[in-house]
Amino acid sequence: MKRSILFVMMVLLAIAGSAQVKMLKPYLSTTVYNAPGLTPYVENALAIDCQSAVYKEFEPGKFKATVEITTIFSKDDRVYDFSKIALDSPVVTDTSKIDGAFIDQQRFTLPNGEYRMEISVADLNAKEQVPSHDAMTITVEFPDEAPAISDILFFDSYVKAEQPTACTKSGMDFLPRVYPFYGAADAKLKFYTELYNSNKLYDEGKFLVSYYIESSESSSMLRNFSFNQRFEVGKVNVLLNTIDIKDLPSGNYYLVVEMRDRSNTLICSHSAFFQRSNPGVGYNLDDLAGIDVSNTFVGDIDNIDTLRQYIKFLDPICSEAERNYCAGLVKTDDATTMQQFLFNFWSTRAPLAPGQAWKDYLAAVKRVNMSFGTTSYPGYRSDRGYVFLKYGQPDKIVESPNEPNAYPYEIWHYYVLANQRNKRFVFMSKDESTNDYHLIHSDVVGEVNNYRWQLEIYSRVYGQGYDEGIDQTKYEDMWGSRANDLYNNPR
Repeated sequence: MKRSILFVMMVLLAIAGSAQVKMLKPYLSTTVYNAPGLTPYVENALAIDCQSAVYKEFEPGKFKATVEITTIFSKDDRVYDFSKIALDSPVVTDTSKIDGAFIDQQRFTLPNGEYRMEISVADLNAKEQVPSHDAMTITVEFPDEAPAISDILFFDSYVKAEQPTACTKSGMDFLPRVYPFYGAADAKLKFYTELYNSNKLYDEGKFLVSYYIESSESSSMLRNFSFNQRFEVGKVNVLLNTIDIKDLPSGNYYLVVEMRDRSNTLICSHSAFFQRSNPGVGYNLDDLAGIDVSNTFVGDIDNIDTLRQYIKFLDPICSEAERNYCAGLVKTDDATTMQQFLFNFWSTRAPLAPGQAWKDYLAAVKRVNMSFGTTSYPGYRSDRGYVFLKYGQPDKIVESPNEPNAYPYEIWHYYVLANQRNKRFVFMSKDESTNDYHLIHSDVVGEVNNYRWQLEIYSRVYGQGYDEGIDQTKYEDMWGSRANDLYNNPR
């Protein structure tokens, strides 16, 4: 299981008699591995943004930041592992030139099972603060007699371990890329994963491993980013490789690793989310070249205004490159290219029945336009419409239109979203009469994450103080307050 979480903590730093707000920014990456014949383990890599921490002079002319990291793994009210450490930043002599991050890596040995992992991060140099705290579910599941794949570690570099540490893997020490974001200057995606029990497939010989980049929006494999590699069967195999991503457009993606048998049948797979920003690379027009739409579901859609509208409807489920291309396409009068794009869009996502996929999506658009439209924009452009069209109908919707002290809000709960479980979206409206709800928080990878979403809901009470950045991360319970309970226990 791969998790990338942004924790944010507000602290006060008194300077020259006035208060200055600092935001401690830790980023967490969690990966789970097996040790066949031994106990599986969880590795946490926590990076602290140097500029977000408070630096203190400990010797004349020398400064460092210190944070305290507390980690607890529990199950059924029993603590299985625990750690509390103080992490120092590199020493600096000029606090005006602080940059980068300092990283802590820890390993926790845990048998198969589902655990609650709680992490608290505190800045020990801050005079006043509310420690950051978050909790998540970590699943450790590696069968003894079946092939499996570990989590995927994205990293920036590695060296041969001269003196192995607790986090050394396969004789190497890795510098993890804790937050999996790749900017325009990043031309390589480097990753490490472990393959287990291939010897349960065959006594000897080779097996096939496929790895590729998949669009998060379309769940389709990118043809130019697909690779195969053969390994000798064994108890543990290591896949350590690099993918050239200089031509990968901006967007949200998954790196997928698959183990296959000799007949190319899928045995098991694992994936890891990452984001790419690459403004210099646009939509691949080769995908449209030579498409004949005359006998397809778009062949009879020849009205230019209808085509423009249909392409605009795709916005919630487009990749960033597709979205940018569509913005220019709808400004033209090129009906043929619009038809080709619409056909290719659905053929990529539903190659067996693109026409039915489009029909189903159009019905969903009409539904959200009726349910979530406002006087300012149609439903498909609303935040609730965006989530509904991108992720489908939620399993539960909690509506709270008139809770005391709160603005109207809704919490949408999805049991399963791709490889994520128990995910939520929180929407809020400041005007009960307009049906205009805005997304203020989600724990879904790649979506807006706002650690102060509860304060935003109850800003009707906190008033302008909230908007000015008050030193609070949680609201104080008031009579009738239910947001936190409904978020954790939607019903």
